[in-house]
Amino acid sequence: MVNFVYPEELYLFVESIRCFQVRDVGSSKWLEVHEMIIKLSQQAALEVSEHREEEVKEFLISRDKLSVLIHEAYCVNLWKSRVLPHLLEIDPNPQATFLIYTVLYHEAAVVALLDLCLYHPSGCESLQDSVLDLIDYCAQGVAQVIGLVSMGYHENESKIDVDEAVLTELERQKRDLIYKIGLRCVSLLNYLADNVSLFHLGAARRLLVTHDIPWLMVDVLCFRPWQRTTSKGLEKFIDEKWTAVEDAAKIIKPEAQAWFCVRQLLLNPQIMENYTLNELLGMLHETLLDQLPVLIELKQFISRLTLSGNTANKKQNLVLEDLPQIQEGLIKEVERDGGFYQIAQSQDGVFLNNNREEISALATKLSNAYGTEILCELEQHLADLELQKPEAKSGESNVAAAAGGEDEEKTHKCGSCQKAAKKKCANCKQVHYCSRECQLKDWPTHKDTCKAI
Repeated sequence: MVNFVYPEELYLFVESIRCFQVRDVGSSKWLEVHEMIIKLSQQAALEVSEHREEEVKEFLISRDKLSVLIHEAYCVNLWKSRVLPHLLEIDPNPQATFLIYTVLYHEAAVVALLDLCLYHPSGCESLQDSVLDLIDYCAQGVAQVIGLVSMGYHENESKIDVDEAVLTELERQKRDLIYKIGLRCVSLLNYLADNVSLFHLGAARRLLVTHDIPWLMVDVLCFRPWQRTTSKGLEKFIDEKWTAVEDAAKIIKPEAQAWFCVRQLLLNPQIMENYTLNELLGMLHETLLDQLPVLIELKQFISRLTLSGNTANKKQNLVLEDLPQIQEGLIKEVERDGGFYQIAQSQDGVFLNNNREEISALATKLSNAYGTEILCELEQHLADLELQKPEAKSGESNVAAAAGGEDEEKTHKCGSCQKAAKKKCANCKQVHYCSRECQLKDWPTHKDTCKAI
């Protein structure tokens, strides 16, 4: 059985996750924990996809690590928005940007882990006071996605902001990750809304009053960041990649999550007493209700309110409100270190390093951490399963498929050494390789064709 993290390693990996300060980002200890978080994220996704027992989720919840993950997401977010610009002022064109991308990707991996854990009520219950910080983080993430879409970022062909043409590759990578993180934040907000009864009153108030999440979700539903029209036709963001679709009315996961979030909040009478409801009826059309029938109840509820008038109690009772602590604590620690610019100067030698040997050694280490060989093996395993599906139809088709498979295997030659090859390029699916080494060796020649496909 393929694993990114073996059972005997799991306890060590989870226990090693700890809170870092902004000044620690990129340090050797930070990179060690980063490798563990990457592998845990990959293992958690693998367990879900193969319907295994979710051991990573159980360990993270039982060891009270979800609040640590929220802290890490905030830490990288602060570094990205407040330290990275200073580093790029020092050197606008760093020779090696993969370490910077590693930090940006760290945030995405942390949010992916939270997404998998908070699907379960036990994960939401373990958040305790850190739920306030997570609500703030998710609201900001969703707002950033709306901002990118309003600039035409997701269209990337015609409706595009004028700055996009001169963006560096690093800035494009940064925006791509902001986009993916923001869509995951939609899922996180849905899970929090679904389990709002497990939190203290401050969480419900922060969802409805501080950030007005119902209308934030309505904005998302209006902008539809999961859909775009290109020269190839209509595409939707499915499994974190743009996929061509024929049925424009088909509802995909992020859109469904946004609708569910609205439903969970508006149909909760305990938290809706003092919320002024706005009309959503126009968006609840028949095509949507056919695919998400649970929203019929929401449409009936809004229809009754429209007929009877606004029933919200406008009298606001004075409550003692809890405040989020994680971001404030990180900023105070930065101030003790001399500010964000001082931290950028101290990290100059780490992120703007020009020593080729040190850069190469670090790149090799991080490449091993991402488990690219295991990913290739998994992809080949899934491809084999897809080939086996039609073989089960009849005995004759089994023989024919097996014979065809043997002939096909003989015709596949490695794009580098010309030996027999079973694995293929994960991006273009056109060129086969016998090993990871041959694929890396052939990449300088293959990359232009691969990107074009």
